[in-house]
Amino acid sequence: MVVLVLLAVVFDLLTNLAKQIVVISCCIGWSAASHAANASSQLVRYAGDARVDYYVELMQLALSYPKGQGYQLAASGLNIPKQRAFDLMNAHQGIDIMFGSASKERLANYRAVPFSILRGLNGYRVALVAADKQHQFKSLHSLQRLETYRAGQLASWSDRTILEANQLMVETTDQADNLFLMLEKGRIDYFPLAVVEARQELEKRPQLHLTIDPYILLYYPTATYFYVAKDNPALADALLDGLKQALADGRFDTLFAKYFAKDIEALQLEQRRVFRLHNPLLPPEVDADGPETWPLLSNPVSDLTDER
Repeated sequence: MVVLVLLAVVFDLLTNLAKQIVVISCCIGWSAASHAANASSQLVRYAGDARVDYYVELMQLALSYPKGQGYQLAASGLNIPKQRAFDLMNAHQGIDIMFGSASKERLANYRAVPFSILRGLNGYRVALVAADKQHQFKSLHSLQRLETYRAGQLASWSDRTILEANQLMVETTDQADNLFLMLEKGRIDYFPLAVVEARQELEKRPQLHLTIDPYILLYYPTATYFYVAKDNPALADALLDGLKQALADGRFDTLFAKYFAKDIEALQLEQRRVFRLHNPLLPPEVDADGPETWPLLSNPVSDLTDER
C-alpha cells in the first residue's frame, strides 16, 4: 500500500513537471516568434511631422497587404523643402517615401510607384475667382478668349510651366498665400486649383471675398505617384502590390471617397465646359488614364471642348 501511495505521488509530480515544461516551451516559442516578427518589421518614414491625412492613410493601407514582410510607418519629423526631402530619401537619410507629380526628372532620379494616387484629378483644375466676378467665364467657350485673363501661380510650380506652354497669361509670386490676396485685389483674374483641393483651400480663408467659378474646367494629363529611393525596389514593389490590391477590393475607392468625394460632387464637373491643355512635363511612359483613374472623366479627350 505504501508503495502504491509513493508511486501515485511520484506520478503527480511528474505530470505537473511536464505541464510546466510545456508552458515554458510555449512561452519561449511565442517570445521567439514575436521577436522574429519585430525583427522583420521594416521602418518606413515619410516627410514631416506625424499626421493623419489622405497620403499617410494610403501609405498605411498599401503597406498592410504584403505577406512575409511587415512595415511600420512613421513620421520622419523633417520639415524641409520638398526637393531636399527627395534628395534625403534617395540617400537613405531619414526619409523613405515621398509623393509628387510625375515628371521626367523625378522618374529619372527616383524610383516611382506607377499608380496614380490622386486618380488623375490633380490635372482637373477649377478656377478660384473674386466673388464679384463669379460669372466672368459664363460665356467663355474658347481657350483663345481665356488667354486674355491673368492666371495666378507660384513661380516654382509646374502648373505655371504648363499654363505658359499653352499660351495662357500667368502672374507669379514666391508665396502661395499671396495668390489669394492678389485674386481678391484684382491683380489676377483667376487662380486654377485642383478639384481635390480647391474647396478646402477656400474654406481655410473665409475672410476673403473669393468663390469658385461654376462654368469651366481646365484639364491636362498628369499623375501623382509615391516615390522611394532609386535603389529600393522592394519597397516600391510592396507599395504597388498593395495599391493594386486595395483598388481590387474596394478599399482604395473607400479611402479616396472619404477625403474627396464630397468636394468633387459639389463642383459638378460633368456640367462644366472642359478645356484640354498640353502637358510638356509629362513623361511619355506615364499612363494618365490607368484603371485607377477617376471614372467620371476616365476618357476626357473625347469630351473636351477646345474652340481655339
